[in-house]
Amino acid sequence: MVTKAYRPLIPATLALALAGLAGARLAHAANQVPEDENLPDLTALSVEQLMNLDVTSVMKTSTNVSHVPAAIYVLSNEEIRRSGATTIPEALRVVPGLNVAKVDGNKWAVSVRGFNTQFANKLLVLVDGRSVYNPLFSGVWWDQQDVLMEDIDRIEVIRGPGASLWGANAVNGVINIVTKNAKNSQGTLLSGQVGTQRHGGGVRYGADLGDDAYLKVYARHSDYGDSRTRDSANPAGDEGDMSKAGFRYDKAFDIANKLSIQGDAFIGDSNGAPVDFPNLAANLTPVAAPPYSQALPADQQFSGHSLQGRWEHHQGTDSTTVVRMYWDRHSRKSPFLNSRYQIDSFDLDFQHNYQLDERHLLLWGTGLRFNINQFENSPQISMSAPQRTDRIYSFFAQDEISLVPERWRLTLGGKVEHNPVTEFEVQPNARLLWTPNEHHSFWASVSRSVRTPNWVEQNISYSLSVQPPNPGLPIPQITGLVGNPNMAAEKMLGFELGWRGQLLPQLSADIALYHYNYDDLSSNSISVLPPASYLLIKSTTGNLGIGQVYGGEFSLDWQVTDTWKLKANYSYEEDRIRPGNATPANVFVNDSGSYPAHKAMLWSMYQLTPQLKLDMNWRFVSSTVTNLSFTQGYHDLDARLAWDLGAGLELALVGRNLLDSYHFEYGSDLFSTATAVQREVYGTLRWHF
Repeated sequence: MVTKAYRPLIPATLALALAGLAGARLAHAANQVPEDENLPDLTALSVEQLMNLDVTSVMKTSTNVSHVPAAIYVLSNEEIRRSGATTIPEALRVVPGLNVAKVDGNKWAVSVRGFNTQFANKLLVLVDGRSVYNPLFSGVWWDQQDVLMEDIDRIEVIRGPGASLWGANAVNGVINIVTKNAKNSQGTLLSGQVGTQRHGGGVRYGADLGDDAYLKVYARHSDYGDSRTRDSANPAGDEGDMSKAGFRYDKAFDIANKLSIQGDAFIGDSNGAPVDFPNLAANLTPVAAPPYSQALPADQQFSGHSLQGRWEHHQGTDSTTVVRMYWDRHSRKSPFLNSRYQIDSFDLDFQHNYQLDERHLLLWGTGLRFNINQFENSPQISMSAPQRTDRIYSFFAQDEISLVPERWRLTLGGKVEHNPVTEFEVQPNARLLWTPNEHHSFWASVSRSVRTPNWVEQNISYSLSVQPPNPGLPIPQITGLVGNPNMAAEKMLGFELGWRGQLLPQLSADIALYHYNYDDLSSNSISVLPPASYLLIKSTTGNLGIGQVYGGEFSLDWQVTDTWKLKANYSYEEDRIRPGNATPANVFVNDSGSYPAHKAMLWSMYQLTPQLKLDMNWRFVSSTVTNLSFTQGYHDLDARLAWDLGAGLELALVGRNLLDSYHFEYGSDLFSTATAVQREVYGTLRWHF
C-alpha cells in the first residue's frame, strides 16, 4: 500500500514513464471506435443541432443522436461545469432515469432502472474505453473515479442493455466517460474549489510537440469533509481525499494511422463512520466472552494506476480497424477488516468497422481479458480462492441494415463471451428505428443480457454480526455470509420502446418505456448449524431470485429565449423482485424497493448578462429501502452563479442541498454507515490560458 508520504512522487513517476513511452507503438483505446473531435458546447446549440449530434456508445461507431435506437443522454463539458459538480456522481444527477444516492462523505450508489445499491452490479462504466468494473463485486468504486472534471469532454449514458456490444455486466446501462484528447487540451488550465465541505484543485498543461503530435499532463487533489450519522450531531469521521496525476500522448502519423497513449496513478483515503464488527477467534468463530462486538471506523485506503494504448487505422473511406489494450491495477486496504486486495486487469480488443454496401454497415471484433486477484485473508473476511486468475474471451458482430433509406433501419447483433465460471454466454440484440421525417424518430429493441458471478458471491466467508447470550439462548449467535462456487449467471430479457422528436424549433422531447424480466437473480439462503459453543447462522449465496422491472422516462429541452434554457425530466420505475415460485421460505432477495419509484428534475440555465450565468437545479427523489432500512424521499435545490472575468478566467459560487440543513439519500450497507448529505456552499475557479 502506498502511504501519503509517497504522494509527491506520483507526478515525477509519471513524467519518467512518459519519457520512456513517448516513442512506443502501443495501441491505446480512448474509445473502441474511430475517434471524433470534441463536442461543441451543448448549451449553446439549438434544439435542431442537439438532435444531430454524433455519439459512439450505443452503436460502437459514430452515430447521429436522432438515429440512435436506444435511450441515450449526452452530458457535455459545459453542462458539467454549469452543474457545479466536482465529482462524476454529482454530474450524473442531471441525467434522466439515472439514480445517484450519496452513501456517506465519499461513497456513492449509482444505477439505472433498478437495483440501486452501493455495490450496484448491473451498470457498466467506461473511462476512455477502459472498463472500471470491479470483478470482486461487479460494480464501481466511485471514490476512485475522481478525474479532473474540466478534462471531461462528454459523458454518454445509455439507459438500457448494452451487452451485445460491451459484454457481460452491461445489463441495465452503460456510462461512457470520454476525456479530451491532447490536441484539444492545449495551454494551461488551473481549477480549484474551496468551501464548507470540500476543497481541492487541479492543473493541466497541453503542448504541441510538432509533426502532428500532442501531449497533455495533469494532476488533481480533492478533500471532502465528514458529516454526521442518524440521530447524532457528532462528526461521523467519513471524510475522504484523493490525489491523481496522468498524461495523454496523441500522434497522427498520416491520414490513415493514429496512435494514443495515456496513463494515470492515484492514491486516496475513503473513511467511514464506525460500524459494529464482531470479535472473532477465527473466521465465523466468535470470541466466547464479552465484548462480543466493537464499533470500528470503516476507513479504507486505496491506490492504483493504469496504462492504455490505442491504434486506429483507416484502410479507406469504408473500412477502419481499432486495436486497444490496457493494464489496470488497483488495491484497497481495510484496517478494520485487517485485509487488503490487489486486482490487475489486462485487456486487449480488436474492432473492424466496414461499410459493405449502401445498406449494410458491419462491425465485428474480438477481445481477451485477464483479471488477477490477490486477497489477504483475515478472521473477519476471507476468500476461498485468495489468488485467482480469470481469463475472458469474447467475439461480437453487428449489422446495421438500411431497410428503407432514411426511414427504416434494423440493427442485428450479439456477443459471445467465455468465462471460467459459467463458460459460454450469448447476448443477442435487435433494434428497429423508424424516422418518418427529420424531426421525429421511433425505436424499439429486444435484447438478452447476463451478469456473470463475481468473486465475492463465489468465494467469500464473512462474519456479519454476533449476538451475545440471552435467556432464550445461553450461547453466542453468529451470522455469516458464505459464497457459492457454483453460482450461475443472472439473465435478463429486455423490451424497450422510445420516441424522440422536435416539437417546435425551440422544443424537443424524449420518451422511453421498458420492461425487463430477470431469472437466476442473486439470492441468499439461511441455514442454522447445530449449536456447539456458539450458534452459526449461515447466509449462502445462490441464484433463486426472479423479478420484473418496468417503467418509463420523459425529458424535455426548451430553449425559452436566446439566454434562457430549461431542461426537465421525470422517471417512474416499479420492481417486483422476489424468490422463485418453488423456492423455500428461508431464501430472500433484498433488492426490491432499493430504486426510487419517482424521480424528477427541473434545471434552469440563465445568462443574466454576457458575463454572468445563473443555474438552478431542483430535483425530487422518492423513498427507498436498502437492506430493510427505509430512506425518506426528499426535495432539494442546487444553485450556481458564475462570473466570466475574461482572459479564460471564471469564478463561481455554488450552493448545494439548499432546501434542508441535511437529508439522507441511502441506508447503511455492508462496510458502511449512511451519513447525512449536508447543505454546503463552495466557490470554484477555472482559468484557461
